[in-house]
Amino acid sequence: MSDSKNGSSNNLNESNMPLLDDVEKSGETPEKEQIELKEEEVSEKKDDSTEKTKKAKKEKKPKEPKPPKAPKGPNCIDLISKDLDLGNRDSNNVNVEINLDFSDVLAEPSAAIGFEWVWKLAFVVFSQTKSWFYKIFAALVAVPAALLWAIVFALVTVVYIWIVSPALRLLDLNLAIIKRVVVGVMGVTVQPLSAAVSHAFPKSPA
Repeated sequence: MSDSKNGSSNNLNESNMPLLDDVEKSGETPEKEQIELKEEEVSEKKDDSTEKTKKAKKEKKPKEPKPPKAPKGPNCIDLISKDLDLGNRDSNNVNVEINLDFSDVLAEPSAAIGFEWVWKLAFVVFSQTKSWFYKIFAALVAVPAALLWAIVFALVTVVYIWIVSPALRLLDLNLAIIKRVVVGVMGVTVQPLSAAVSHAFPKSPA
């Protein structure tokens, strides 16, 4: 009897096993299905929103080209130096003494003439070396020297206008007063005496 009971219980267990396996294999419940549906809806909404934003970005109006900027006017250096004569920088002949060129320094007399190519090369070397070294040294010295001499002449001008010129004017005034006094004294003393003495020396006949 015990064997028959054990056999029947085993058969029942075997008959129930496929049902449990089916449930485990399926692993899905109505609640899980609802959650998955909600997640799918949320993902679809996100996809739709991203597509809309992409379309909106694509549909943005193209940027209008900026109008060209107006050309800048002349700078302050050009405005201040507009009246300079850059062609003739010594219009008042201030430095005529050092206006020396190749022909003013070097010369070959007719009795001593070298090769033409040597003379041409010497001319090019002299003129270009003199020109470029002057430009380089002038670029280094011109601005500081201009600043220094501007300060010196500004001080001289200030001293002359505010000190020397009034002093000279005062001296002229004092000398004019002294002149009037001396002329008056001489008119009273020296002039009558000279007129009296002049009669003693008659003019000789011509």
